[in-house]
Order: sequence, then C-alpha cells, then structure tokens
Amino acid sequence: MLESIFPGATEMARRMRELDWSATSLGPVEGWPQSLRTSVSTCLDCAFPIVLWWGPELTILYNDEYRAALGSKHPGALGMPGSKVWAEIWDVIAPMLAQVMERGEATRSRDLLLHIDRHGYPEEAYFSFSYSPIHAEGGRIGGIFCPVIETTEKVIAERRLRTLRDLAARCKGSEREELVYREAAAILASNPQDVPFAMIYRVDAERSVAVLEA
Repeated sequence: MLESIFPGATEMARRMRELDWSATSLGPVEGWPQSLRTSVSTCLDCAFPIVLWWGPELTILYNDEYRAALGSKHPGALGMPGSKVWAEIWDVIAPMLAQVMERGEATRSRDLLLHIDRHGYPEEAYFSFSYSPIHAEGGRIGGIFCPVIETTEKVIAERRLRTLRDLAARCKGSEREELVYREAAAILASNPQDVPFAMIYRVDAERSVAVLEA
C-alpha cells in the first residue's frame, strides 16, 4: 500500500515510505483521506518544486525539487508543523495560509522577499508561489497545494544591473569631476542591499595619494 501512496524511486518517496507517520499529527497512513493520498502522489510525481500543507497544524510534505528551498531544514521538515519549520517567516506566510484554509481563497505571490534561515544564518531570498486549497472529503478544506520557485538570483541580478545602468546614465557627460563623485555616491546609496557602505576616492597621481571625495 505504501508504494501506491508514495510512488517512485525519488528520495522523498523513499523517506515518506520509511517515516513513522503515526508519530506525526497526520497519524497512520491507513487512516489518511483519499484527498491527501492523491495530493501526495501528485506532489511526488511533479518535476516542479511542490510543498503540501495539511491539517490544522499545516503539516509539511514535499518533493525532491523543494529540498533546495529548505536547505539544512531537510530532511527534518518532513511531517513537521509548518510553524516550526518556517518559524522565522511565519508572521508573513501564516495569514496567507489562513486565508486559504479558512475561506478557500487562493493566494499568489511574485518575487516575495522572505528572510529565511536555511543554512544557519538569516538570508535574503525571493520566491514566486501560489497557495491553492485542496478540497477534502465533505467539502472542507483539508490542506494547501503550493508550487514554488526561488527567484533570488534573478531578483538580485536585476537589482545590481539596474545600479550599474544608473551609474552609467547619471555620470556620463558630467561637466565637473566633483559632480561625478556626487552622482555616483547617490546611486550607490540607493541600493543599500548590495552596497551597504561605500567610499569614493580620487587618486592624485602627482602626490601619490588618494583623496576621499564621497
């Protein structure tokens, strides 16, 4: 029976077959509703990062592709309450999850900034994802289906490229040297995420010294 509920040869399918679910809030697999079984099977078969949140504790189940988002939280996150797994961002995502569970209203987020702790330190990370209700037996909302993709590299690369572009646009053609320093400092100051501080020096070749200009 476990093979039919947790199909495949992936790591997460194996871990789900081996986990003692009776020790989690979901209880023994034999008692799982068909809606949960179908959702888990779909999650494991998907080639896109998927995380399921199920039941009152929003217990987490996920596929192989979602492991990167968890970092060192994997594999301990499997079968754990969402509030414990993502405690550092719970104030942000809990209201969104509640909207789905209580009202059945799906949510969508694009390039959402979440300061997560997946490698032992707070990290600036961005994600695009949706929370969709999973209708269980009797018409109630049993859980949440969440496809998610991390967009951190894209968001940061676009932000840094924008800074470089603005530097070129603002400094090109300046009539006086001191204006270049002033404009460059202003542009760098507008991107504190990538440039928390900066000092711009003018090199005086004749005296072999560097003079702080901004």
